[in-house]
Amino acid sequence: MGNLTKEQVNQLAEHLENAELEAYEVTKITDDFPDMTYEDAFDIQWEIRRRKEARGNKIVGMKMGLTSWAKMKQMGVENPCYGFLADYFSVPDGGEIKFDELIHPKIEAELAMIGAITAAVPVKKGDNFTVRYQDLGTLSGKFI
Repeated sequence: MGNLTKEQVNQLAEHLENAELEAYEVTKITDDFPDMTYEDAFDIQWEIRRRKEARGNKIVGMKMGLTSWAKMKQMGVENPCYGFLADYFSVPDGGEIKFDELIHPKIEAELAMIGAITAAVPVKKGDNFTVRYQDLGTLSGKFI
């Protein structure tokens, strides 16, 4: 368990999701909660995910972040992080991106790899995962 209460996690999830949905900038929440842990951050993310799914949004993928040693060192973390991708985050090929609905629009090069999935099951905290990429190796971890 992290340092935040369930009430704080819920309030921060609502605060951050409202900022995303209404496209406004927020200050770093660690400025107001300096004792917040990595686990607290994931608890907030899981609550945001729960809220989206409760409204009928589908989770269609995962996003890895801070995957280079240099970036992890710069950000003061020891492990990569991950997030979810909801169905409404995507833009179809040839589609238009509404610039005024974004907070800090930018283009970022991404490398996407598709791995074979042997079973499609709901993911929850504590589940282990392993993704094997042909000729590239294996990525293993645990959802926290």
